[in-house]
Amino acid sequence: MTNQPRPRRWRAVAAVAVVGALALAGCSDNGSDDVSTGGGDGGGDTAAQTIRISSQDFSEQKTLAQVYGQYLEAQGFDVDIQDPIGTRTQIYAALADGKVDLVLDYQGSAVVELGGTASSDADETYDALTTALEGKDLVAAARSEAVDANALVALTSWAEEKGVTTISDLADVEGTLTLGGAPECAERPDCLKGYTGDPYGLTLEFKAVDYGPPLVAALKADEIQLAQYGTTAPEVSQGDIVVLEDDKGLQSAENVVPVLRSAVDSDELRKALDTLSAKITTEDLSAWNQATDVDKEDPADVAQKWLEDQGLL
Repeated sequence: MTNQPRPRRWRAVAAVAVVGALALAGCSDNGSDDVSTGGGDGGGDTAAQTIRISSQDFSEQKTLAQVYGQYLEAQGFDVDIQDPIGTRTQIYAALADGKVDLVLDYQGSAVVELGGTASSDADETYDALTTALEGKDLVAAARSEAVDANALVALTSWAEEKGVTTISDLADVEGTLTLGGAPECAERPDCLKGYTGDPYGLTLEFKAVDYGPPLVAALKADEIQLAQYGTTAPEVSQGDIVVLEDDKGLQSAENVVPVLRSAVDSDELRKALDTLSAKITTEDLSAWNQATDVDKEDPADVAQKWLEDQGLL
């Protein structure tokens, strides 16, 4: 695997495809990256608009942005893979402001962010997402079977010492328990509010911690005893942390799903997104996180190698 700058390499390939497509169509290029306002009719030129992709600021999201971005570029779309924006709330604000065109989200969390109600059923949650997007000039492409579910985790050693295997078991643990999570966790019904209110009713303090390895570091430093994390985290497969059983069903189906602005939607783009989403598995997400968070590989390199291995580049 080389360390060359992958996005620039693929953008150069895409540029050649764009020029060729414009020449064949007899169109002129005004040289701007402005997004076409005529998307969504399924009949537009795939090279006529730039698809701006961004992500939340953690490794799996960065890799997903690179996987989808590099694949779309290889399919002839003009793509701008932007720097991560931050939290989910900031991502949807950027979509609403027209600053980003495509994000790769997790459907249950997306539904909750948009004010809807998610469930553990993947189909029901996808339907809830499409409903929540109505009137927001946003649409969802087909969901992937790949899942990164939210989970309440603890150090394996701590859970064994306290005799904790389920979330309900935490009610019997003496002393103050602090939950760590991304800042938005404090206001989400599937995070702090669900653990301290309905359905669990636990007494927890909260500490905002950047998502990803910083959460595990905070657990090991005993700054927090619990963390809202993802089931595809490499520390889970390595055994350092354990997922506590969600015995009262708080968490929802978290399939990866592309969410995009209606202004860039087209039949061609949907076909490309759906083709790629069907290839990605939960095991792929875990392997990518191992590569980026443990082996310290660049998300762009991880994405390109996976796409090449799948015969998609």
